[in-house]
Amino acid sequence: MTLFDSDRVRLDLLRQRAYNYRWAVHPADVIPLTAADPDFAVAPQITEALVRHVTDGYHSYGPPRGLPEFREAIANWYTRTKLSPVDPTHVLPVNSAAGGLFIAARTILGPGDNAIIPDPVDFLFRRSIEAAGGIVRTCPLPDGSAEYDLEALSSLIDDRTRAIFICNPHNPRGRMLSAAHLMALVTLAERHGLWIVSDEIWADISYTTPFVSILDRALPVYAKTIVVSGLSKNFALAAMRIGYLVARNTDVTQLLFNASQHASTAAGIPILSQVAGTAALTSCDAWLSDFRVHLAARREQTLAFIAQMPFLAPVDTNATYLAFPRLVGVRDSAESFVARVLEESRVALVPGGRDWFEAGSEGHLRICFATSEEILKVAFDRITYALPTLGT
Repeated sequence: MTLFDSDRVRLDLLRQRAYNYRWAVHPADVIPLTAADPDFAVAPQITEALVRHVTDGYHSYGPPRGLPEFREAIANWYTRTKLSPVDPTHVLPVNSAAGGLFIAARTILGPGDNAIIPDPVDFLFRRSIEAAGGIVRTCPLPDGSAEYDLEALSSLIDDRTRAIFICNPHNPRGRMLSAAHLMALVTLAERHGLWIVSDEIWADISYTTPFVSILDRALPVYAKTIVVSGLSKNFALAAMRIGYLVARNTDVTQLLFNASQHASTAAGIPILSQVAGTAALTSCDAWLSDFRVHLAARREQTLAFIAQMPFLAPVDTNATYLAFPRLVGVRDSAESFVARVLEESRVALVPGGRDWFEAGSEGHLRICFATSEEILKVAFDRITYALPTLGT
């Protein structure tokens, strides 16, 4: 038995605790392949670290810039696993990667400024920009790619453009940006004096080729770069809301800190979350390695299922534990079709559409495969069995 067998999935606990479109919000007969949150328990080293800290009985305020050991752990993680030298003084732990996106947008945008995002991409990109008073400009991605068409991207830049946002690896397409494309983006941003905000929450989940960060040592050091990341996808710590921002220098770090409102004690990341995060980044390499092996098999299982479905176009992924196939020969919207799958198969999926992943995602659906082989098989068998009633 491994940590990622079906017997290790505690459905009793997931039905109590797994919200955000998952087990706790659906009837007991529904299998949710929805929000990107694994069905497995965290590494035991994380639990042990939390128990040790809680048992001591002291829960005092922490430093507004984050625990030094957690900042050091983040910097070492990027330096060690991403070939991206990071100074711990340029790391700011924050309350979730989503919160980090909002802080980054608030730092670099003012009312009337615009920022460019890919289409499709997660809805939080738009919301963070608009919350800062900015205007969203979407740049459609070529089919199946996570990389901008550079000519189309350049055409969107004007004198009120302040930033280019990237999602690497990309949600929902499950693709990574190449080093060559990142180099081209840095060159373009530098030419126009733009910020680059790189969401790298999925950086530790890749399969066929290595992940390359915007901070990679082979790329130019561009001062107007902000990385947003966290520990929900790699170490299954969504409940801990562990996020962080990485800057290139002290001045940008200070701008992010000012925008975060951490100094006021009105905001910040909890100490327990940082204890968990430190344990994850310093003691759980083996757990993550095994998790990736498990996910690689589930990726193959999912892509094979998609290839057999007459209403889904085959796709390929090289990162994340998401697949985002296009609907084929289906007259309904993605939302309506996903509703039919839920009704007929008792399997919950996430539809494309502007409210989820921008307008260019319509006609697609997203499958999260971060569960066991057996649960995934049951879900896919249910959909296959329902084919005659689903129709096209």
